[in-house]
Amino acid sequence: MDIQQLANPFGWDWGSILHAAFGAGIGTAGVQGAITLYRERTQKQDKAAYLALRVAVMLEAYGSDCCRFYFDNVNAIELPDEQYRAWKTRLPTPPELPDDTEAWRAMNRELLARCLNFPNKVLASQNAIDSCIEFTMNDLENTLDKHASDRGMEAWEIAAALRKAYGLQAADIVYDYHDTLQKVNKAALEELEKRMARQAELVSAASAPQKET
Repeated sequence: MDIQQLANPFGWDWGSILHAAFGAGIGTAGVQGAITLYRERTQKQDKAAYLALRVAVMLEAYGSDCCRFYFDNVNAIELPDEQYRAWKTRLPTPPELPDDTEAWRAMNRELLARCLNFPNKVLASQNAIDSCIEFTMNDLENTLDKHASDRGMEAWEIAAALRKAYGLQAADIVYDYHDTLQKVNKAALEELEKRMARQAELVSAASAPQKET
């Protein structure tokens, strides 16, 4: 066992340690202390796993909401005397994460950061949509599709990572909305890139020196 392992009791092989302790005749108080530490570690891991399951289910539901958001906009009605259809422009509200400080502290740090940062990502996407409405309305349909699919896929992927990290059963998929959102995202990104290329061409043509006749 190296120095780093010694500094982290949660990474010790407690089964082997307790077996060796009894074999060496270590005092009862020492063994009881080791058992207590092992139980605390196990309880923390159990709480983290339960929290991971709760958050995974919430994020999977959010991904489904993003897919429904996309289909609602695909089927949005055309209003009379309006240039654009009646699209939804407010992304689904991200789930309110459980308030369980002890379980959050026991969670894998990378996954913890992804979970806690997710509402910020949704807010950033909503800001991008609002900016598009104000300045580049012609890009709104594809912008809505891209950001809804971005956040929906991210929610699903965080949920899948939580399930894998804590040995939880995989989600029972009835409709593969993650696959749908991937296709939506690809199509929206391609269309936005085409629009940007056309705009760049127009700007270049407008700024080019005019030939004298």
